Amino acid sequence: MTAPLPSAEELRELAARDGIDAATERLYRRVLESPIHGPFIRRVDELRAEPASAKWNCGAVLAIVPGASYRESPRTGADGRLVREQAERMGIPTELVPLATTGTVKENARILCDWLMSQPDRPVILASVSKGGSDIKTALAEPDAEPAFRNVVAWLSLCGILDGTPLIDWLLSPSPGAGAVRLYYRLRGKSLEFFRELRYHCGGPLDRPLRLPSHIRLISVVGFPLREHLARRSSRNCHERLASLGPNDGALVLADVCSLPGLIYPVWGTDHYLQPKGGAGALVRGILRYLDETLGE
Repeated sequence: MTAPLPSAEELRELAARDGIDAATERLYRRVLESPIHGPFIRRVDELRAEPASAKWNCGAVLAIVPGASYRESPRTGADGRLVREQAERMGIPTELVPLATTGTVKENARILCDWLMSQPDRPVILASVSKGGSDIKTALAEPDAEPAFRNVVAWLSLCGILDGTPLIDWLLSPSPGAGAVRLYYRLRGKSLEFFRELRYHCGGPLDRPLRLPSHIRLISVVGFPLREHLARRSSRNCHERLASLGPNDGALVLADVCSLPGLIYPVWGTDHYLQPKGGAGALVRGILRYLDETLGE
């Protein structure tokens, strides 16, 4: 029988003893060998290698739940363009959930629940990007989550920040670099309140278990980078700041992602923004085709 995935404590100890890259490689191999995640990964790899199909059988609409600053900074991919483009090539109807671009998780959770309640009676697949995952997690804890999510059949989380990120403590620190980032937002009239909500293990709104209904299938896509993969200076710096916590993508602690319910697709060699993006489009297409062939089972 294949051993379970290593715990967060094991990974921290391994990183301290053998280095962050060795710990990342160990976790990546374990995910690939997992009897839960391995068959899913192999099937997606088969489907992503096939030509795009224009036929969408399950009849679901794909609802994009965007990340922070998706209107101001679409180049980051926070607007879900990658997912939307692949879906449209496959003939999948898409919608963009109109979240507040720098809204708090509570504000956006309310927008999401209201949007879901207003939709026609049809299956919905949510596709969230980064902080969009925080908004969905918060929405699932709302009092009216059960009726709001009744038609949601799957959730594709791309690098979702579901438990917060340790980077926020750095961002709110006296560090000159952190101060420059805060100043950047202030000069553009943007509130930093939503950053504070993303603090890691601090009793905030994300410091709670994910309440995932049994009828929703969760697929988490997350980068598994080594130091050598991080070509951008900002990505290297973020990765290094989290190294003491074990394998990470520059924003998320990978052990946290691996403890979530559902399935994981680890993307080797990419950071939190799935950079470099080589093959990301084919991967999304493979996952959508996987959902299409399995949702009716």
